Amino acid sequence: MLGLKETALAITAIAAVTLGIAVYQRTPDRVWNRLFAVHAVGGGIWTFLNYLLEVADSPTEASIWLRLTHPVVAMVICTVVDFAWVFPDRIDYAPTNARVALYTIGAVMGAVAFAPDLVRSIGLGGDIVNVVYGWPFVPFGIFTVGALGYADVVLLRKAVRLEGVQRVQVIWVLIGLAGSHFVASLVIIIIPLIWGTTAYSGWGAGGYIITMAGMSYAIAKHRLMRPETALRRVASAMVSAGVVLSIGIGSVEALQPTLTSRGVPMNLAYLATGLVMGMLIVLVHGPVTAFVKRLFSDGGDPASVQAGASSHILRTLDAEQLVRYLARALYTALEPTNVVVYTMTRPGTELAPRAIIQHNGNAGRERPAVIALSNRLVEVVLEEGSPVTRDQVFRFGPLKDARRLALLMDELDAQIAAPMLWEDELIGLVTLGPRLSGDMYVHDDLRFVTDMALRASLALRNADLYAETAALKDFNERILRQMDNAVVVTDTEERIVVYNEAAERLLGLPAEKALHRSIGVLPEGIANCIRASLGSGRTLPSQHMTIERDHSLVPLACSTSPLSAEGSGSQGAVAVISDLTLIQELDREREEAERLALIRMISAGMAHEIRNPLVAIRTFAELAPKRLDDPDFRSNFLTVAQQEISRIDRLVGDLLTLSKPADAVVEPIDVNEISRQVTQAAAGLAETQDVAIELVTDDLKGFVQGDSARFHQALTNLVRNAIEAEPAGGRVRLTTELCAGDEGGSPSVRIRVHNAGSYIPPEQRREIFRPFVSRKTTGTGLGLAISRTIVEELDGTISVESSVEGGTEFVVELPVSNSRAPAGTVGDR
Repeated sequence: MLGLKETALAITAIAAVTLGIAVYQRTPDRVWNRLFAVHAVGGGIWTFLNYLLEVADSPTEASIWLRLTHPVVAMVICTVVDFAWVFPDRIDYAPTNARVALYTIGAVMGAVAFAPDLVRSIGLGGDIVNVVYGWPFVPFGIFTVGALGYADVVLLRKAVRLEGVQRVQVIWVLIGLAGSHFVASLVIIIIPLIWGTTAYSGWGAGGYIITMAGMSYAIAKHRLMRPETALRRVASAMVSAGVVLSIGIGSVEALQPTLTSRGVPMNLAYLATGLVMGMLIVLVHGPVTAFVKRLFSDGGDPASVQAGASSHILRTLDAEQLVRYLARALYTALEPTNVVVYTMTRPGTELAPRAIIQHNGNAGRERPAVIALSNRLVEVVLEEGSPVTRDQVFRFGPLKDARRLALLMDELDAQIAAPMLWEDELIGLVTLGPRLSGDMYVHDDLRFVTDMALRASLALRNADLYAETAALKDFNERILRQMDNAVVVTDTEERIVVYNEAAERLLGLPAEKALHRSIGVLPEGIANCIRASLGSGRTLPSQHMTIERDHSLVPLACSTSPLSAEGSGSQGAVAVISDLTLIQELDREREEAERLALIRMISAGMAHEIRNPLVAIRTFAELAPKRLDDPDFRSNFLTVAQQEISRIDRLVGDLLTLSKPADAVVEPIDVNEISRQVTQAAAGLAETQDVAIELVTDDLKGFVQGDSARFHQALTNLVRNAIEAEPAGGRVRLTTELCAGDEGGSPSVRIRVHNAGSYIPPEQRREIFRPFVSRKTTGTGLGLAISRTIVEELDGTISVESSVEGGTEFVVELPVSNSRAPAGTVGDR
């Protein structure tokens, strides 16, 4: 049957190997994880050999297991030294020469197992193995104590030099090593050398579990606890337990005589006391822990700082002031060497520092002016969505990233990089340097940074939105101030909510008398337009009106439209009011300029057209004194004079038709009948030009109102022009059709005059309706101008369409009334 010592050795051996494998799998690419795995497996083997030694049946068997422990112990000690060289600040092995020397010495010391004089005698008595060592054990003992002492010194120096998590890691390893070394050295080395007995040596291997616990905790634990924190928690638990036990035991002792005299069983009393003490310790432990924490606290209290800073941050709408609050809160609570708050630049491609607080000893340190979003550190922080520490990256990050990220954080002098996120979008980054005290950042510190970054993200987004809203409001106000048009905005209750400076100037009503008042204070025409838009919910066309201002009439145009948000009803109306005074003046000036230009053109045309006949008459008149007796001369003179005078008379008649308003003759015009008359009259001209003429009429319901004779003249001009422009063998088509009015409007008659053989370039189409503009070598160029004048007298329109492939088509559109033709008018059969 196994005793307590043997069971402890077996459990220690299994635990050592299990811990070694588990820690190795935590981060297999780290050198200290590998060394610890080798160390743990070696320690497990050594412990198992000690177990075999304790259960050996004979001195010979015990001697074998004892000798095998020495090379294993030598290698375990070498891994401790190798581990001390690299842990925790290196992720690669120590220099090769040093490692070769170390393991060579270890191999030599392990060879002592084969020394014949290593063991003088072995005695098995009960559950005790007594070993008497010879002189070779002395150098082995010196090697063991010296190597382990050297490892302790290396780690102690690192504990002094390193800071933060690395210092805490080293301290936990030292605690584990110190406990194990003390037990092992005492029971394996010191007691055998001084007292000459190995009865307690088996417990040395069992104490090895202390080292394993300290090393594995330092290597694999994600969030380490500071040793002083652990000590404080142990002290709090001990004080709480001591207080409760004192109260419980004292109460039982005091009440025992009374309880006994009344026959109360003491077992029941002890049970009740235990239940009360269990509840009491829960109540006592909290206050005791808080008291101990305050007693040993030596830094800022993040909770109190957070309470005050959060209020400032969430109430601040100034982004610059906000990031300064955040930096100051983190610096006050955590006391780092520096705090830097980065925010996104406007293009959204990099982060720039907006608040920097640093300790005097850290002043002047250079850091990048901006951090690109492609920076690997930014990518990792964004992927994690939570603070990333340099130690976390160095200990657990992929090896290919560990060096790179550690260098990037060193460039920023950052121990912590925390993201500022809003809806999974990175809007900023907070970096904190190492703590001034050299302590590490604990879990509560990281949670404090996360909470503050989150609050600052919300506040920063609010500040940005406020700034954007304020900028937009200022932009809109500048637009309203600089607009020449008046702008009036009302709500659904007809109250004026926006009234710009132009409205004050244009309407002569000050803003203080208009804002938040009813639209009744506005001129009646404008108020009616706004009411109409509010009532109909539609945008209304511009309405022209006149108001009196400074004893003069001012022409205005008012356009109104409803205001509505997406998914909601009307929220008011907006009216834009324009002063038409300048526009009307410009229109008058333009019309006057056009009139003068037309007069000049007509004058030049008339001069040209009249000069030619006069030249012919003048020529005959100059020759008359010499040839007046010649009968042929007199005959030719009279003929030419009559022709040229008739030409001048026709020109004057055309000018009168163009310029003189038509007599007020309003009668029903039968468009189809006039069209038939025009085609019949033009048939002779078409035949001489070898051009076919075609008439296509529609069943017209109604008549055009106007002067039939003038409409006949206008249509004749269009048809004659088409015939004269069409090449021989071509065709001219005159078409009439009835067109329905748009959206229930009045119908109209459309007359088309088309010839396929001519083309008018775009630049000429704009000029052909002007007087004395002609594409023919003969004629005055007044025909189309006269046609347009007559069509406009009939309230119609005339236009031209022309293309190389389709030819040219003049289109006349005239309004139709339902008046019946008078008796005797011939309709289209």
